[in-house]
Amino acid sequence: MTKQRLTLISVVGLLVFSLLFGGQFLYKKNWVDKSIQEQSRQIPGVISATVVQENGQQVLNVATKQIPDLHQAARDLLNLAGGRPIRLLDTRTPKLEQLLNQMQFALQEGVVRGNFTEMAQSVKDQAEKAGVKFDLTMDSDYIYLELNDQDGQLVTVLERRGQGLFLPSAKN
Repeated sequence: MTKQRLTLISVVGLLVFSLLFGGQFLYKKNWVDKSIQEQSRQIPGVISATVVQENGQQVLNVATKQIPDLHQAARDLLNLAGGRPIRLLDTRTPKLEQLLNQMQFALQEGVVRGNFTEMAQSVKDQAEKAGVKFDLTMDSDYIYLELNDQDGQLVTVLERRGQGLFLPSAKN
């Protein structure tokens, strides 16, 4: 009799656990993910946003196309992400990627040393030399860089204090 009770309690416990876990999965998939999708489409230049698992943590991948104001878009995405790290997926070209790699010295030096005026001048000089349109802005937490040419756009947000909320951007 006791063995039957234990078996019955175990089966019922397993069933309840499965239902709760399945309900949580469905809620996340059908409510949270759709809500993020709908809200992300309201941000100019954002095509889609999806929550994915990366190295055991949830990441908000944001596909972009010609973001007109990266600073505003990033603030909107931070509100939408709910504390999840954000990865911007852009339409970068090899030329833009190479230019960003060259600019990294000035950008990282600006972050570490705080010589933002020199950083901005160096970024401007490099962009003009490459014939690329750029927009460089910053606030107390982040540096926002947009590089545009006729074939694509590269967007990146550099953290000034290592908050871990913006991951390196990548090609979509």
